Amino acid sequence: MAIWTWSGTGNGPRQSIQSGFSTSDAEVLLETVVLQSTVDEQPSETGIATPDISSAVELSETHLTILDAPGTQLPQPQIATTLSDVVRLSGSESKGSGSSFIPSALTGRSPKNRVEIGKLNGSSGPSEQAVDDALAYIARHQRNNGSWTMRFEDGPCKGDCDHSGVGLDPHEIAATGLALLCFMGRGHTMQEGEYSEQVSRGIYFLIQNLSTQSGRATWLTSVSKHEMYEHGIATLAICEALQMKGDAELLSKPCQETINHIIYAQHNDGGWGYHPKTPGDLSIVGWQFMALKSAFNAKLIVNAATIRGVDAFLRQHSKNEFMFFYTTEDDVPTACMTSIGTLMRMYRGWSKTDPAILKAIAYLAKEGPSSSDVYFNYYATQALFQYGGKPWTEWNNVMRDYLVRTQEKNGHMAGSWWYPGDRANPASIIANQTGGRLYITTMACLTLEVYYRYLPVNEAVSRDFQF
Repeated sequence: MAIWTWSGTGNGPRQSIQSGFSTSDAEVLLETVVLQSTVDEQPSETGIATPDISSAVELSETHLTILDAPGTQLPQPQIATTLSDVVRLSGSESKGSGSSFIPSALTGRSPKNRVEIGKLNGSSGPSEQAVDDALAYIARHQRNNGSWTMRFEDGPCKGDCDHSGVGLDPHEIAATGLALLCFMGRGHTMQEGEYSEQVSRGIYFLIQNLSTQSGRATWLTSVSKHEMYEHGIATLAICEALQMKGDAELLSKPCQETINHIIYAQHNDGGWGYHPKTPGDLSIVGWQFMALKSAFNAKLIVNAATIRGVDAFLRQHSKNEFMFFYTTEDDVPTACMTSIGTLMRMYRGWSKTDPAILKAIAYLAKEGPSSSDVYFNYYATQALFQYGGKPWTEWNNVMRDYLVRTQEKNGHMAGSWWYPGDRANPASIIANQTGGRLYITTMACLTLEVYYRYLPVNEAVSRDFQF
């Protein structure tokens, strides 16, 4: 007797089909199954622009191939994957387009929700005080023009803080974006909260320094070494500001135009590199992905082919089904890249019971929080939080209390953090030194805001949870 199993989660997200012959001794896989799917050519109500697509998916014992139907064009790149992936089709509530994100709300940040939701998800009195102290530190380091800088020599501090960012580039676009994300992650908006003035000035700085051409806007030229890093971070910040009852008249156009630049800048491998149209690396992709997700939630237009390109990029950059590497197959998969890839999969609708997700979470949980790699901690904390359960509780108990314990308590630098980086991970040393104390402080602060910053993707949100 042939056995067929079809499974899916949420509003039409990632679905699986498995088949085999059941006998008393074994289950043997069928050789081929064909699935048909169609997508509307008109933009959906959610803001996703979806091209006309009609395709068949052929599953054999060794590979999965996308088959073009006559007269149709599939988004590039087309990537074959193994049968171990079963049949994974990321979908959405917008007519099964396979081109959106699982919704996640920012409403846990609002003052009336944050305390209750924070306690429910594992925050503590000391961790909330640590966030307050971090925000006070960040606010003290805002420059007169509304920006922040990773080089203290260029800021109001004038050297009172140690561990300034190394190098001549102040990374003011990324620094401003990260600082704004910290304030907004705590519920401060352009209109509400103790730091509304700081948020408004920071947003105005970003908007006023955009350069627009052909419907695309960006902050940087090719001379910036980390152009797409900075663009993704800053775009995420202004799109979150728009989501949080930001000034639509001020923000809608620049948010759409910076998203248009992300869509334009995507390489044909589905990712993003340091500059537009260059081969991608997973770290940079993570920031563009979150900016696209925020824009989608803000009802902006996001190209469906761009999102499907990211899916292809993730397939290209995974090993052993659940681990991820940085940029080339010669790279060794790392815990940091695995945390980024796993979080992105969750936001694309992969089930928490999927074998790849289960393996990734078990791997990250076993790895445990880093004592100095704040980039890994930032993404891994989000992945474990979205998964929940015992792995999250055990991770959080260690991560939360370590950050509280290692925060600077006295003097001008009170509320900040500094870690030299992990010797076993040279990339963390470079990142920490390049960003300096301000970068590390923002990443640690965002990690401690995880309890309410993004609600779990599978958690229903009532209308009472609105800003």
